[in-house]
Amino acid sequence: MYVSSLGVRKALIVTAMFLGALAMWTVNPLFWLWVTARLESGSSSPSMGPYGLLLAGIVATCVALGKLVSSLNRLYARITGTTPTVRVILPVRRSLRGGRSQRRETDGRLPVSMLDFVMVATVIIAVIAFAAWMGITNPTPPNIGGPGPAKQP
Repeated sequence: MYVSSLGVRKALIVTAMFLGALAMWTVNPLFWLWVTARLESGSSSPSMGPYGLLLAGIVATCVALGKLVSSLNRLYARITGTTPTVRVILPVRRSLRGGRSQRRETDGRLPVSMLDFVMVATVIIAVIAFAAWMGITNPTPPNIGGPGPAKQP
């Protein structure tokens, strides 16, 4: 069986894009929650510092991962040399009165890159994983009924 080096390179790039995008939605928030939990573990009252770090860390890591995935997408487009398109009729181009020809309304094509596909797929996978986690573990916050058992009069 012959496997071309171009095919292997394309598969590796798409896999790296997929893992980077999936990490953006799952690993990144979990990592920063873990870091801030470690910072808050010794304190009896929470402070705003770790929460600010959580927010800034998630945003900065998302930007970095986004730039990485975007550069991988440019590399993929350069290697393949193609830009796939899909036919999309934008609402702005649709006729409200039906007086325009159908040909003019359906000739718009928007480029669809591998990045578009990877991002949509990873968001769907992350949402399904979150829903499965919520369904399987059924997490409940601590002290739902207040602190301790109810007092009987």
